[in-house]
Amino acid sequence: MTHFDRTKRRFLRLAGTGTVVGLAGCLGGDDGQAETTTTTATTETGDDDHEEELPEGVSREEFERGPVPDAYRTARSQADEERNPDELFPKADVKFQEATDAVEAGLTQSGRDCDNCAEYIPDKNGDGFGACARVEGYIGPEDWCSLWESIEEAEAEAEAGEANNSS
Repeated sequence: MTHFDRTKRRFLRLAGTGTVVGLAGCLGGDDGQAETTTTTATTETGDDDHEEELPEGVSREEFERGPVPDAYRTARSQADEERNPDELFPKADVKFQEATDAVEAGLTQSGRDCDNCAEYIPDKNGDGFGACARVEGYIGPEDWCSLWESIEEAEAEAEAGEANNSS
């Protein structure tokens, strides 16, 4: 992805966020309906800053480090690995970032993101974020880290381990 494409994508994301905030301000909150608050977090990814919308009621600290909702605490990943909240890596230790930024930095290949990682636990509560069996905090399907492993590789390793144990 070229620098122009990434800059354009960020501009569109920020413009969209500004439009939503502006529209919410125009609509007001005096009609008896509950007001909704959107929070954004700026996550450093190399030399760039990245704004990511946080789920409602989640602080930046919780987003980055957890705890995650109970549905994820000990959930199983796409490759059936159980998440242990006491044995998770901090995002900074695993080069956590958006997959497109990781590809641009030469850290991975296109098409490798959390959505197709063996360790990923998909969204269970409709907020757009899941979790990871090995990394702390909220995880988006479009993210990436250095622990990425294909689902097929993880399943093959598990089958090989089972075959060795039964021998």
